[in-house]
This record gives sequence, structure tokens and C-alpha cells, in this order.
Amino acid sequence: MKLLLITTLLIALLASVSCQSEADMSETTGTTSADTVETTAETTAETTAETTATNSPDTGAAASDALPLNDDGSYDCKLDNGVTIVIGSDAETAIATLTDTVGEYVDYMEAPSCVHDGSDKVYTYDGFTVSSSPAADGSEFITDVTFTSDAVGLDNGIMIGSSGDDVTAAFGENFEEQFGVRKYVSGDITLTITLSDNIVTSMSISKAVE
Repeated sequence: MKLLLITTLLIALLASVSCQSEADMSETTGTTSADTVETTAETTAETTAETTATNSPDTGAAASDALPLNDDGSYDCKLDNGVTIVIGSDAETAIATLTDTVGEYVDYMEAPSCVHDGSDKVYTYDGFTVSSSPAADGSEFITDVTFTSDAVGLDNGIMIGSSGDDVTAAFGENFEEQFGVRKYVSGDITLTITLSDNIVTSMSISKAVE
């Protein structure tokens, strides 16, 4: 009788230990599975974010090959009439060159500069204007070429009346655009193009005045 009682107690004790072991194992397995799921989710999120960042185009600034600069940071604005206006170059020399190639400007205006001593000047030609500003050292340099009609365009074919698709084909997709105004930036040079119904309505290339 005693032997039977002892045997029964041992069986009950072993069953209790077995249940506790299974519960501990189940808890450990559950914790491990949860940790694995969490780690997998984090890894997947990080991989997705990294892949998205790699594949997403950067539209904050233009690629350097869209507006290739000269060594001194100036830019050769090449017109479709064969004339090149170097934005950032000496104004007197540039205007003299324009006089020799396209003739005298048809209109002229100036106003006191807000940045340096001297005057900001605007020279008007058929189809475009050229602006200059004084530099800190007292010299004057070309700051802007603005196209006013389709009489003159760029040598790559872009002009007022071109389509937005033509602009993208010529200058690429690395630009910023707000409210129909598209900007390509390279160094201190900015190409600004206004589009209406996907048609270029105004266009200018300018250099920041410092």
C-alpha cells in the first residue's frame, strides 16, 4: 500500500515538473519568435528605406553636367545664333562682344545696386536681355541672361515655346519645381524656366550676386 502511494506521488511530481518545463519552453519559444519577428521587421524596414533612398531621384539641385561650369565658376550661355555670353565674366568685355556680333542694344536701364557700390544694368537686345552688377572690388560682371521671345534660344534648341519634355530631355530630371517654375542649379548658376500647360513661357540663366 505504501509502495503504491509512493509511486503515485512520484508520478504526480514528474508530471508537474514536465508541465512546468513545457510551459517554460513555450514561453521561451514565444519570446524568441516575437524577437525574431521584431528583428525581421526592423531589418525589412531598414532595407526598404535604404533601397528607396538609393532609387529616389534627388530633385534639390541640378547635376553638374546639366549646367557645366568653367573653372572660375562662370557659365557659357550659348545662343542658337552662334553667340556665347559668359555669365560671371567682365561686363564691359561681354557687352563689347555683343556689339560686335549682334549689334547695339536697343534699350538700356540702370538702378543703384542693393549689394555693392555702383549700378545694376540691363541691356535689351532682340529676343533677350543681359544684366550686369557691380562686384565688391568695383568691377562689373554679367549676372543674367533672360529670354524675352522665341527670336533667340539656346543652342540646344530650348527656347520660349519649347515643351517641358524638351527641357527635361535637354537638361535632365535633376531639378526642383514649384508652381510651374523649374530650377536647375549648378554652383552659383541657376537656370529658371517657367512652364504653363507644359510650355516654356519664360527662361533665364543667372549668377548669384555676393
